Amino acid sequence: MRVLHITNWYPNVIQPGETPFIRRHIEALAPHCENEVWHVEVRQAGERRTLKHGPAADRTFIRISPLERWYLIEWLSTLMVLWMWWTRDRSKRYDIVNFHVAYPLLTHQGLLRFFIRKPFVITEHWTAYHFQFNTAAKGLDRIRRIFHKGTPLICVSNTLAGDIAAFAKLDRLPVAIIDNVVDSAIFHPAEAPAPVPGRFFGIASWRAVKRSDVMIKTIAILRRRGRDAELRLAGGGKGLQAMEKLIAELGLEDHVKLLGQLDAQQVADELRNAHALMHCSDYETYSVVCAESLCCGTPVFVSDLEAVNEYLEADMGRAIVPSDPEVWADEVEAHWQWTLDTDRRSISERMTRRADAASVGKRYHQVLQQVVANNGRLPVVDIAANTQPAAKL
Repeated sequence: MRVLHITNWYPNVIQPGETPFIRRHIEALAPHCENEVWHVEVRQAGERRTLKHGPAADRTFIRISPLERWYLIEWLSTLMVLWMWWTRDRSKRYDIVNFHVAYPLLTHQGLLRFFIRKPFVITEHWTAYHFQFNTAAKGLDRIRRIFHKGTPLICVSNTLAGDIAAFAKLDRLPVAIIDNVVDSAIFHPAEAPAPVPGRFFGIASWRAVKRSDVMIKTIAILRRRGRDAELRLAGGGKGLQAMEKLIAELGLEDHVKLLGQLDAQQVADELRNAHALMHCSDYETYSVVCAESLCCGTPVFVSDLEAVNEYLEADMGRAIVPSDPEVWADEVEAHWQWTLDTDRRSISERMTRRADAASVGKRYHQVLQQVVANNGRLPVVDIAANTQPAAKL
């Protein structure tokens, strides 16, 4: 099978590390399919220029423009896809076209289908559906219509599928659920697990939805209770200044460390050494960091999130509600020894079977085969019945 992947986000010369989760999905298919990747994007910025080369995609067409009207960006994106299709190597034949992130590439889906005439499938990761794109603009109806065409949809969680259905005002969708990919060559347990008691780790692109304040305050409470707790936080983001201020206000400079950006190997090392991962967040479509932690065998203290509950088993950690530092401190203290004594190799084996590239790639390929065999269709799923969260821990 030959798959053409068209994506609005991909590693590029401006941001070489952009959206690794899309790249990992595509690479997981490589043992089963012949992949070709086109990165097609209108990027909003004050300058005007065009990039036609990238470090990762087979073909790149990034138009940098100060355009602000989204209907113009939608049309320009459509025309760019059509130009790429018109100028393609015509000796190549594709069995299916996989769009990664539907908007804005598929706003004018009917026009693209008229010219491309191959089965389409959408792979979706975007949290924006949950937040209704933070707007009530009439233009949202153009996005909603993308999902009214019956195009098969692949989501990384039932939770995300439910968000898209609610956003599009649909009860049923032709959807399959395929996990994000965790690199099990990096995220695996130590040969002889020896976590450091009291050393907790967290990582995010820090912003309001990632509740670093709860985690920092939890450490302060634990220390007041006599626990030798420390927190190591990796990642960048707009929230760093507020985090530094809170750490200083609580006198935690020696006990909460901001590590900055770490590479994947450094993150894995932190996870293997950690007592547990702390991940307090108002929302997730999947939470790759929780999956990476579990693949390392490291249990998690995480917000009670439906997407994480889809894979978090009872002995893998604790789902905590609400986002209250006192409640978090109670849960961490109550399960202090339990998280140290849990069988980390067993946790890793089960999560790796679900989320490593071999497993995800096999399931992904099966879905694409099904779409091709059924003339571009997937069975329609009752979303309300398919998105019930796992039992609370």
